[in-house]
Amino acid sequence: MTLPQEFWELFEAALSGAAGDEQPQSEIRKRFETALDGESPACVRLNPWKKATLPILEGARQIPWSPEGWQLVKRPIFTLHPLFHAGAYYVQDASSMFIGAVLRRILRLPEMQQRAEKGPLRVLDLCAAPGGKTTDAAASLREAYGDGFSLLSNEVVPKRAAILRDNVEVWGDPCVSVSSLQPAKLGALKEAFDIILVDAPCSGEGMFRKEPQAASQWSLRKVDDCAALQRKILSDIAPALAPGGYLIYSTCTYNPRENEGSVASLLENPEFEALNLRSLMASEMAKAAEAGESLLWSSLQGEHSGASAVRLVPGLVHGEGQFCALLHKNARGGCAPARIKVPEGCVTSPAASRECPTSYIIDREKYPNVAVDKQTALNYLHGDSLVLPGAPMGQLLLTYKDIPLGYVKNIGTRCNNLYPKSRRIKIDVTL
Repeated sequence: MTLPQEFWELFEAALSGAAGDEQPQSEIRKRFETALDGESPACVRLNPWKKATLPILEGARQIPWSPEGWQLVKRPIFTLHPLFHAGAYYVQDASSMFIGAVLRRILRLPEMQQRAEKGPLRVLDLCAAPGGKTTDAAASLREAYGDGFSLLSNEVVPKRAAILRDNVEVWGDPCVSVSSLQPAKLGALKEAFDIILVDAPCSGEGMFRKEPQAASQWSLRKVDDCAALQRKILSDIAPALAPGGYLIYSTCTYNPRENEGSVASLLENPEFEALNLRSLMASEMAKAAEAGESLLWSSLQGEHSGASAVRLVPGLVHGEGQFCALLHKNARGGCAPARIKVPEGCVTSPAASRECPTSYIIDREKYPNVAVDKQTALNYLHGDSLVLPGAPMGQLLLTYKDIPLGYVKNIGTRCNNLYPKSRRIKIDVTL
């Protein structure tokens, strides 16, 4: 893959202060270039509350920092898997799963456990579409605190917010809501969140292998425009973090202007400090080393020396790459977080409510359950009318391998398909 010289200058600048790998920069660059010319690995993260036997996991390799993450032997056609549409797993890059690992470390801190004991832990995923980090966060929060959390998943672009909502509904956690609000409007909810995830819009260097056009669209101007946007986003959302709270900043890009530079802009606010992520994630680093993968650690300079961020680079890890830094907002006398006020235009109801067929809390006794085979399941997901001989009349809940798919209304000669049009399969589903 041919990349501009300006890209390589920034890439080498990112490596200049890196620690954690004994290889010279020239060798890291060589491994990176080789990885970009190879195939993008297919990875999934399982939904721990929708257990199912998945043939695609045969021979799979576990992601070192994700208990539910797996790298598959080959990339299947996920669209033709009914359990994918039922939320039994989520297709997510291995590198982006590292953000979930950082969150899990935060959730184990005694101070976070104490906050959760006083009331639901409040978490915001600010730039959430299409939903990978949201669903990962939801799984971790539920494992740590049961129903004792509230996760607001936000996406400012309406079309992307609709995709996000679909994915959150399919995942099924009733403690997750979806909104489409500007960061400044959420920032006006002062001190409302205990944890904020900011996976910021970026120049997309981590998309080079998956989307080759991203390389042709790359430019220094785009990098600088993205850096300016990231700094505004961080400035706008900073007031919404409660004292003593944590902000995880990440991008799927490599250059220091959008990473260390954007973090440095937030650290100009004296309320924030950067933490030593290398120390916090020592266990994950060890597991990565055992799997033959290397994490690069970047020092955050100035008065925050001793703090470090992490950079995942293709060739050193199997994923597409990620940058992550962890920041802490200084506590002021142990202030309790404010209750979230509902801003106008915010979607406040859970995305996966009790009436949602893919929700964890669906009342499966409300309608008769009808188990279907794979072809019938795919026909349903395609939006086709079904004939279910011997099935009861009226509204029915279709299941595949005992996991709910959605509703139909049986009128006798056929069933009206109630699967949402926005999620219907567009390709031929004939097996």
